[in-house]
Amino acid sequence: MAVFAVAALMSSCVEQFPGFEESDTGVFYKVHYRGTDSIKTQLTDWVVLNMDYRMEDTLMFSSKNLDEPLRFPIINPMFEGDLYAGLQMMHVGDSMTFAIVADSFFFKTAFLKQLPPNVRPGSPMYYDVKLLQRLTHEEQQLEAQEEGNRMLEEEFETLYYYLKENKIRTEPTTSGLYFISLEEGKGKKPQAGEMCSVFLTVKQLDGKELFTNYDENPLAIEFGKEFDTKGLMEGLGMMREGGKAFLIVPSEIGVGPGGKEGVPPFTTITYEVKLDKIKTIEEVKKDRAQQELQKAQQDEQRKNEEQFRINEYIQRNSLQITPLESGLYFMQTREGEGFHPGDGDKVKVHYVLMTTEGKLLQSSYEQDQTFDFELGTGAVIQGWEEAVRLMKKGSKATIIVPSKLGYGSKARNKDMPAYTPLVFDMELVDVE
Repeated sequence: MAVFAVAALMSSCVEQFPGFEESDTGVFYKVHYRGTDSIKTQLTDWVVLNMDYRMEDTLMFSSKNLDEPLRFPIINPMFEGDLYAGLQMMHVGDSMTFAIVADSFFFKTAFLKQLPPNVRPGSPMYYDVKLLQRLTHEEQQLEAQEEGNRMLEEEFETLYYYLKENKIRTEPTTSGLYFISLEEGKGKKPQAGEMCSVFLTVKQLDGKELFTNYDENPLAIEFGKEFDTKGLMEGLGMMREGGKAFLIVPSEIGVGPGGKEGVPPFTTITYEVKLDKIKTIEEVKKDRAQQELQKAQQDEQRKNEEQFRINEYIQRNSLQITPLESGLYFMQTREGEGFHPGDGDKVKVHYVLMTTEGKLLQSSYEQDQTFDFELGTGAVIQGWEEAVRLMKKGSKATIIVPSKLGYGSKARNKDMPAYTPLVFDMELVDVE
């Protein structure tokens, strides 16, 4: 009976992947072209390849859409007959297709807990692979080192021209930091364990701003403790309380060869730093508690004044509008055609967002691009979900969204603090 069971299983696999052969490692494969290389890829080798993967006739991914071919190391198979096992059957120049059961990919490779709604259990999935290059672990390390040296040279060249263009003649410290004093402080220098209240603007050499808090509360940075980059901490140690400085931080004491938080590897960054105060940890804790208390009081005041701001907007604009049961204010300004959209429908919406004081915050018309989303998925605020369901294709409406149907107690930015009612002019452009 065991023999018959194994035979039945093998037969079902062959039927599931017709035209494919099975290797002794459980890989279902089809050879399209064999290259001339005689060495197969091995565990820990790195491979460079072009690859598509698809569900029957539905393409899910294609490396042709990337700027460069895929490059990754060969690791132990994650399940019997997976892509990594298949790649160990290939030589450079080979072109092959591997077949697996989609469930294995989604559960064991993608680590999903359930199949996507459009995938049937047991569906076949295919990898189309063209192996372009094979590198040993040592060859990959050497190539990565050479690429790192090239990028480092490019960084130094970019820095050289930046210094020349901006007429910066300051000599770097032994670590490579360029420290340029903008305002001399009159206080003391920070000591290890003290807290520095700091304002920062961080940029790349091309002017791209990465961070600033000059219009917000200062950062509390413990001096001597790792924070952001070594260059910043070194620069703070050269400043006095009340001072301001400009720091140029090469990657060696900055973002490093791997980059950091969206900053590319081997990128020199700059800091404009103001060392506002030097405090003890106890003083900083006390300040934070005071700031949190002030924020809570401000939020409570905004919460109590929200309805007043809504009523004032309605009166100022002479609107004949009353809230629905949910609290949403909805006023249709143009009738549409067709049906009201519901859960699962995909909609395209143009909108203009304003505060109740009349300040323009956003407009999709200026970007010439609709905002597209699927109803019932939680992709938008509750006020939008309700409003769109009251509209038809082509209709326009003005809505006032109280904070309980918007962002509630969460502040979005300085123009949208906690308990901010929002005003939208909306146009339902299309429904699918």
